[in-house]
Amino acid sequence: KAVVSTQSTGNLRMTEPISTEQVGVSLKEGEQPPKTKAQLKAERRAIQEAQRAAKQKLKEQQAQGGGAGKQKQPPTGAKPAATKSAAIATKPSAKGKPADVSKPTTKQPDKQPDSCGSGRVEILSHLKLYDRNIPPTQALSYTSSKIHPAFVKLGVQMARDIIVGSNARCAALICAVKTFIEDYNCPKTKEIRSHLNIALKPCFSYLAQCRMMSVSMENFIKHIKLQITKTSPDLSDNEAKEELLFECENFFKENIYLAGKSISEKAVARIVNGDMILIYKKSQLILHILLEAKRQRKQFKVMVVDSRPDLTGVASCERLTAAGIPCSYVYINSCTYIMKKVTKVLLASDALLANGYVLGPVGTAMIGLIASNYNTPVIVCCETYKFSERVQTDSILYNELADPDSMLKTLNADDSLVAGWRESPNTRLVNLVYDTTPPALVSIVITEIAELPCTSAPVVLRRGAVKL
Repeated sequence: KAVVSTQSTGNLRMTEPISTEQVGVSLKEGEQPPKTKAQLKAERRAIQEAQRAAKQKLKEQQAQGGGAGKQKQPPTGAKPAATKSAAIATKPSAKGKPADVSKPTTKQPDKQPDSCGSGRVEILSHLKLYDRNIPPTQALSYTSSKIHPAFVKLGVQMARDIIVGSNARCAALICAVKTFIEDYNCPKTKEIRSHLNIALKPCFSYLAQCRMMSVSMENFIKHIKLQITKTSPDLSDNEAKEELLFECENFFKENIYLAGKSISEKAVARIVNGDMILIYKKSQLILHILLEAKRQRKQFKVMVVDSRPDLTGVASCERLTAAGIPCSYVYINSCTYIMKKVTKVLLASDALLANGYVLGPVGTAMIGLIASNYNTPVIVCCETYKFSERVQTDSILYNELADPDSMLKTLNADDSLVAGWRESPNTRLVNLVYDTTPPALVSIVITEIAELPCTSAPVVLRRGAVKL
């Protein structure tokens, strides 16, 4: 820097820029003069613009498909970084050839073939598709020692439709849990109230893989887990096991056996002489009501409505006729023609949702709609332990898919137009298990507590929460 000193004042002041020749400074040959701030700023801006252009070009190549698998080129003037992909590219393979890095190094999971053919419907893709060719125990991802044989047997029976009905499935689950508790041995370093829930968890997961659990089973699982956590640590293992076994028996006695008897008494009181009662498919609770009314010597007739593919209404008709009750048997497509003769519709349900919708076998909503059109009262019988906090207004969000091939059992497979539906790209067979009936189509719900409208479901749920 050139500085001029004034002798008069003794202060330093800046003067006009002085050239190197004036101060006697000379540059060596080949040496460039120092760059100014404006020049350095312009160079940095040029480098940034070049980097932006390179990034934009790379993005365009990737969008056109030409940039897949290519390595990103470093900007001009920048030092290339040593990356893993570059090291793999330069490293020769076992055969002496350079490794190919154009393909991704991560192994993609193999896509499992759809053993059910083209039976998947997009709107129901979130539901598990039943396949009778796969045994229920094949999908287990844990050792069989963690699953009690009673649960293995129950899972196979549920998957093969040997045990059907929400009450029957819940009762079978209670028996399996009781067997598990009887054979259970708690480690010495653990407490039974914490370790027993951990031991039961894989068993419940196995049942869920075999078939979707009903609302009754889910509520029992919540109940038994709560009772396990409430077990006093002062009790011995044998005393704690006896207390839990008593809770299982008490749950069955109060919520299934005694509740069914109470509902039967209330429902029988609504049956009068000369009634034509319509029932749908098979329900142990509905059959118990009708048989109890027959024992009280009431004169009535029963119209059994059935639908494919299971045709469980045949068993209902056989049992009622054996008891001396006059019965008629029709398919659900004839329900419109016989509804004008019906005086009451008696239906069972698998669950009563918090918004008042009734979850029942597929076809229940159709019968409720036809009965409402003819101003026929629809009476639903449901135990309170089947009430659910779930809210649902359709039959798509929560449902179950059964075997689609079972819909062809009543047809001749050789002459059926849909015999080769799996090979046809435009054919789908859907076998839903449940549907939902709006509360506007239901006249009254009979429970062991009282006769309630569907809209009182939240009150019952709140009462059960307070009781717990």
